[in-house]
Amino acid sequence: MLQKTGIFLLSFVMLSPTVFAQTPDSTGYRLNTVQVTGWSTGKKDNQLDVAQSVGVLTAGDFHRTSGLSLENSLNVLPGLNMESRSSFGGQRIMIRGYGNNTNFNGQGVQVLLNNIPITDAAGTTILDDIDFSTLGKVEVIKGPASSLYGSGIAGVVKLYTLKPQPNQTRITEENTFGSYGLWRNNTRIESANTSSAVLFNYGHQESAGFRQHSASAKDYAQFNGDFFAGDKATISTFFSYAHSHEELAGEMDSSQFYSKMKWSDPAYLVNDSKVDIESFRAGVSSGYKIDEHFSNQSTVFFSGYTLNSPFAHGLSQVEAFTFGGRTGFVYASTPGAGTVGAHGVLGAQFQKTLAFNKSYNLTNDTVGGIRGDLQNGSMAYNIFTEWKFTLPSRWIVTAGGSLNFTEFDIADLLANSANPTHANQGGVKAFTPVFTPRVSLLKLLSDHVSVYADVSAGYTPPPTADVIIAAIGETNMGLRPESGVQFEIGTKGDVFNRKLSYQLALFDLDVHNKIVAETVAAAGSLPQYTAYVNAGRQQDLGAELSLSYVLIDDRHAAVRLLRPFMTYAYSDFRYKDFYSDNNHNAATVNYSNNSVVGVAPSVLNVGVDLETHPGFYAYATYRYVGPAPYTFDNLHCAKAFSLVSGKIGYRRMFGDHLSLDAYAGADNLTNSTYYTFLFFSGNLAGTTDPHFLPMPYTTTVYGGAKLAYIF
Repeated sequence: MLQKTGIFLLSFVMLSPTVFAQTPDSTGYRLNTVQVTGWSTGKKDNQLDVAQSVGVLTAGDFHRTSGLSLENSLNVLPGLNMESRSSFGGQRIMIRGYGNNTNFNGQGVQVLLNNIPITDAAGTTILDDIDFSTLGKVEVIKGPASSLYGSGIAGVVKLYTLKPQPNQTRITEENTFGSYGLWRNNTRIESANTSSAVLFNYGHQESAGFRQHSASAKDYAQFNGDFFAGDKATISTFFSYAHSHEELAGEMDSSQFYSKMKWSDPAYLVNDSKVDIESFRAGVSSGYKIDEHFSNQSTVFFSGYTLNSPFAHGLSQVEAFTFGGRTGFVYASTPGAGTVGAHGVLGAQFQKTLAFNKSYNLTNDTVGGIRGDLQNGSMAYNIFTEWKFTLPSRWIVTAGGSLNFTEFDIADLLANSANPTHANQGGVKAFTPVFTPRVSLLKLLSDHVSVYADVSAGYTPPPTADVIIAAIGETNMGLRPESGVQFEIGTKGDVFNRKLSYQLALFDLDVHNKIVAETVAAAGSLPQYTAYVNAGRQQDLGAELSLSYVLIDDRHAAVRLLRPFMTYAYSDFRYKDFYSDNNHNAATVNYSNNSVVGVAPSVLNVGVDLETHPGFYAYATYRYVGPAPYTFDNLHCAKAFSLVSGKIGYRRMFGDHLSLDAYAGADNLTNSTYYTFLFFSGNLAGTTDPHFLPMPYTTTVYGGAKLAYIF
């Protein structure tokens, strides 16, 4: 049974109070006209003014799919790869080839929901309990952004929930049904006027899964509220509860996968393997305008979760909570033609996560003796500043940096007088403070075209499991965080009478101090054991292109919108001076110059959006993913695959009060064999190859309707 112990998290994280409305047809189809929220300043920038590669998804992008799985939308952005270990859980996000440090959840990426951190102080991100169907906007900063967001070499993913439409009160009921017992229900009430904007949503979702023991069931409740106390102050609130149940069927080997078997691992079945998460989040944010130049934004929030996960070889139970704080003082100069303008923030952030981890032996779904009882305290805090200067001749300079601190404190409750031979897995580790700068230069060639160059640094602390050498009960004092520097040049534009939008980025992401596991031979009274060391580096050279051409954009024509689009990512990602361990003996394997695992050299997305004046619409997308190695020796690769998906529907207003959106869609129309998660390893142990988690081998369909009454 899932424990229902309340876990709470208290922290201050700055949250922009800006309310953005999400209308049913807000497609955001011009890439560079979509505003990007200034990082921790609340400032809204046009994409052309941002000297960094930032991907943005709006409500229209989510409407192109069922909207239930974020990866269906997120993976359209070039350089992004999001995978899931179960039907709707166990997500891992990789950005520009980084974020594959673990086969579980995600590391190296900072994820925020309404600017509240989902990533904990140890750098681990769990997304099972996030309701993606209520998102209205996503922004992705590609590459290090730790000058403002702390650790994370891969980048930052900022999730924003739907906001009410101005001067409206509406009740919405939506139901979606699909293959393999899929059912999703949303009931939403929202209202906005000149003094407040509030939204409540309850959602229930379930699926039987396409393999034995791959069912999913989720319940969500969410409340957003923005309150405007005069011209100077804004209060924003966010509350959510979620319960997530994800069954685990286990991974397949390549032979089973490419034979299109629906095999489930007996070891997972006999232990009723699953991930149950119950969580609660709440946040209250304030924005206050001090005078015409200075303002402050601060947030207090609390949340927590319990996790119960039987798996093939044991049982894990986790209770976790975090507390901390973030506040920032923002300065904005008075705009003036031909003068130097400045906009910046100076602030500090503190975050601490306390996690209580217990593990047990588990045989035939029967709990055995306890084998681990750890209390992990992880603390991350930093002082940050970032400034954007607008110079004459349309030059823009951005500079900033942060001083970052990370500390781990682990207590082993099994190290007591009743266990005299138990190796104490507790210890304290304070990493050397890390300064991470960022400098960029942007030139506006016109009102519609800009070019830029950017240099940014980041770091990723190791997980707590890597800090303690469990077998001998010692703290790994010499282990350092992975560090990275990204060099990027690019251009953005809206040309040909703003019909063609484009973004092009070329980058070099160099990661040092890559962490690998090494085997230490037995010596004297010490057994053979595994320790984590810094060995080797990784160089990611790549190019990313996004194109969108608006052939028709006329709200009064029979065809009101016709827009083809394309994204492409080329990735030449290699390991440099990278070995299987740091022993450098006869057993050490040299992986240098091999391709980074889990990354296809070419990924292409092509699509077209069609909307008509009567209300009919159609969306179609094609995705190609090239072959990707899944072992560090590059001797084994997942095959390339292509996906074709589509959606049709009818959307219109009936009078002034009733809105209808009815739709039907299909994924994998060509019956391709493709995976939802790819496991990584150094090489193949023995003759087994358990690296694939499959998606349905044939077309899946869904359909539903959203009905809204507007007061």
